[in-house]
Amino acid sequence: QSLVQGPPLTAPAISDKKNTKQYIILLTDGLNTQNRFTTESAKIDERTAKLCAAIKAANIEIYTVLVMEGNASLLRNCASKPEMFFALTTAGQIVTAFNAIGTSLSKLRVAQ
Repeated sequence: QSLVQGPPLTAPAISDKKNTKQYIILLTDGLNTQNRFTTESAKIDERTAKLCAAIKAANIEIYTVLVMEGNASLLRNCASKPEMFFALTTAGQIVTAFNAIGTSLSKLRVAQ
């Protein structure tokens, strides 16, 4: 589901934004080698850092999962908290990381 309303995906309206938390799980190889604007890694890393800052400024929690190699520092700083960053060195660790994320999220509860 999308976190914001608008094309191409439409999120459901949140009736109680004050008591609602939103989360993003960013799974990446961490190698910013090209995008539609440039092939300069430094510029792409800068855009990524700005995006992460905007996400956190919007009070959206972000988990980052780095698979294999890449800019660990960028993704560690992108995560909302240090424990929300996962650096994986094998494909098999994906299950463990997502279990940890799921466990963390399952501690949330609905209350009035």
